[in-house]
Amino acid sequence: MSLTKYHQKRHFSRTPEPKGQTRPSKSAALRFVIQKHDASRLHYDFRLEFDGVLKSWAVPKGPSLDPARKSLAVQVEDHPIDYGDFEGVIPKGEYGGGTVLLWDTGTWQPLHDPGEGFKTGRLHFVLNGKKLHGEWSLVQMHGKFGGDGKNWLLMKLKDKFADSKKDILATAPQSVKTGRSLDEIAGARDEVWSDEAKKTEQVSGAAKSAWPKNFSPQLAVLSESPPEGAEWLHEIKFDGYRILARIRAGKVQLITRNGKDWTAKFPGVARALSKLKADSAIIDGEMVVLDEKGRSDFQALQGVLKHTEKEPREPIYYAFDLPFCDGFDLRQSPLLERKEKLQQILNQSNLAPRVNFSDHVLGNGRAMVDKACRMDLEGIVSKRVDAPYVSRRDPTWLKSKCGHRQELIVIGYTDPQGSRAGFGSLLLGYHDSKNRLVYAGRVGTGFDDQLLKQTLRRLRELRQDKPPTDSPPPARERLHAHWVKPTLVAEVKFTGWTRDGSLRHPAFVAFRTDKPASQIVRELAVKPQKAEAMIKTKKKTKSPPASTSSEDSGKVSIAGVTLSHPDKIFYPDTGTTKRDIAEYYQRAQEWMLPHVINRPLALVRCPGGVSAKCFFQRNWSETLPPSIDKVNVGEGSKKEFHVAVHDLSGIISLAQLGVLEIHTWGCRSDNIERPDQLIFDLDPGPGVTWKRIVQAATQLNETLVRLRLPTFLKTSGGKGLHITIPIEPNIDWDSAKSFCATIAKSLADHSDLFVANMRKDLRGGKVYVDFNRNGRSATAVAPYSTRARPGAAVAMPISWTELGKLKSADQFKVESVAGYLDKRKSDPWRDFEKSRVDLNKVIGQRSAA
Repeated sequence: MSLTKYHQKRHFSRTPEPKGQTRPSKSAALRFVIQKHDASRLHYDFRLEFDGVLKSWAVPKGPSLDPARKSLAVQVEDHPIDYGDFEGVIPKGEYGGGTVLLWDTGTWQPLHDPGEGFKTGRLHFVLNGKKLHGEWSLVQMHGKFGGDGKNWLLMKLKDKFADSKKDILATAPQSVKTGRSLDEIAGARDEVWSDEAKKTEQVSGAAKSAWPKNFSPQLAVLSESPPEGAEWLHEIKFDGYRILARIRAGKVQLITRNGKDWTAKFPGVARALSKLKADSAIIDGEMVVLDEKGRSDFQALQGVLKHTEKEPREPIYYAFDLPFCDGFDLRQSPLLERKEKLQQILNQSNLAPRVNFSDHVLGNGRAMVDKACRMDLEGIVSKRVDAPYVSRRDPTWLKSKCGHRQELIVIGYTDPQGSRAGFGSLLLGYHDSKNRLVYAGRVGTGFDDQLLKQTLRRLRELRQDKPPTDSPPPARERLHAHWVKPTLVAEVKFTGWTRDGSLRHPAFVAFRTDKPASQIVRELAVKPQKAEAMIKTKKKTKSPPASTSSEDSGKVSIAGVTLSHPDKIFYPDTGTTKRDIAEYYQRAQEWMLPHVINRPLALVRCPGGVSAKCFFQRNWSETLPPSIDKVNVGEGSKKEFHVAVHDLSGIISLAQLGVLEIHTWGCRSDNIERPDQLIFDLDPGPGVTWKRIVQAATQLNETLVRLRLPTFLKTSGGKGLHITIPIEPNIDWDSAKSFCATIAKSLADHSDLFVANMRKDLRGGKVYVDFNRNGRSATAVAPYSTRARPGAAVAMPISWTELGKLKSADQFKVESVAGYLDKRKSDPWRDFEKSRVDLNKVIGQRSAA
């Protein structure tokens, strides 16, 4: 056996792969290895040790436990034995460039002479791995499907390890070496041969990070005029589509600001970015089409996308920020350093004219905007040179426009008059500060005949009988009006607003498909001085004594707990920081603490945020801060200490530790063997709509009310709902769980909406009534706790009357829930303590019945 081909294909000064030599095994057992390889295409490399090398096959769809499935396995060059331990990232541009994960390893035992088997093309063997076991075969294909002898079939043979229903690739995706996922390996950068990574590490504030699965752009605040001062830089405001370019191992995705994949719409830009001299990057920029004077032309860009331009110009991508590069999160780095790194990479990559760096000027904002307006540009964007990148609308970015432009929601239309075709005008609206849809006037100019006819067809499909606004438009505007579902978004230019909130002299610009109607609000320009003040105070709470900060130390104190790195982002998609979470808990303490303090807790800790590795913690240790208590939950004479808290400082300490989920036992710390609440967790199976979840909660509530049980409802912050019943602590765990199981099984027996069996294959189209949270040591997410998943949702107690108004179980978010709590007239769980019932009596009454 020879490794010549293996060595010829690799430059070992540029790749972390082992060079290796042919060598006999030191053990009588032969080794097998399966590596998950995300290169130009995701596949699995199947390797068997034989004659001092690893005989290797690329299996595009991976191995299967189903004996009926035959997986194509394409034989590739032999690999060294040392390759069986390799896990890491092969740099872009090298042979096999991409991420390698050690998916399974173990020994293989041939059931006949393997040398003869390789010659005849039939191998029969047993695998003893960490994931794969039992009898397997490799059979060489012949004829037109043989691929010159390279194509084989990998098959699982029938034995006790075969399973036609289990998808082993989906159920066990992690590395057997490190427990990491492909994304975590790609982001960790532990084994990447790349000088660029070292350079990126030198950017101040750069932090090693896993590849972010979800990412949202930073948005600018409208300003009356640009700010002055050397701490601001100013860029041209392009009239195009905001695009996040996600580049990884040569693969490119072009994502709009609301998460749509538009890669196929801009193939030229995608091809250019695939040549970027970086192993991975997220670039923020604007996709534009330029007119003959070099100005961005949004209507021409739309014409390119709709294929209506007779001589279409090629779209160009202007890149202006670099929040992620080569395994490093740069969002905490100063903007100016991020832009310097971005310009360096673009210069090295030479991607012009498809991809260009969006340059800037320092200071002189007024002169910059005056020049932009004289050139008939849309305006400028001013940015703080020292600001981090946050995934939200933030005053560290200010946009100054040369004229008034605004996205608005189409709520209706009028009939055409005279010889005009299509429609007369569009009726428009926006969401106000209370999320009400209000009327904003109409627009009838800016359309050509073709657009009038095309738009009318869309409007007719959206017709509805009543205006979708929360309050009806003026009577004069309702005459001859046709109403539509509020889903279309139109961009309009105008000269100003009237006193009654209507547009002055509006003209239609274009329809916007990159911005959802639910996010359209009226933009109110702030003075730049106010924006500066907002930057200084945006992280302060309403109660300054409880939350103080020091710019010198970079620390914040809340409820007597010092937060280190308070601006560390825990939720990349929303920009939610450690300080945001702590301040949220401070705001919610009045309602949250009664349901969390003096109870054993289980915690989900994510020190690196939700995009990094999280772990579960129950046990108390001496390394925890003094504000976190210990409680003995051991049975009998056995001692086992779990964590607990007794006040707000304990909750804030959990936030400081990176705890993103707080789960509570159903008992108090001083009465471990007696539960004081019951919980039914309604968990929707595949295909279950929100409407069905609401129906299930209502039906379960009716059942519990018939038993004269008080019920308190909360959203889980995930997919389902929790119904909690306060009880007197005079019953044991087994009796409590048995009672809940009886209720759940009765529901499942009498309604096809429910299932009480935890088997996932039985849950399709049904709501699983999880009664197992009522066992000893079982936990449920605490009221008002954040959830360790993208979006920064919280588990929110609500009243039964609110249920019908909700749209999902993760509707309440850290960034928006403060307003909800302020507006809430009363605590929906205010009567929780005084509603406790004696479950022994309920069980007795039920038995008697």
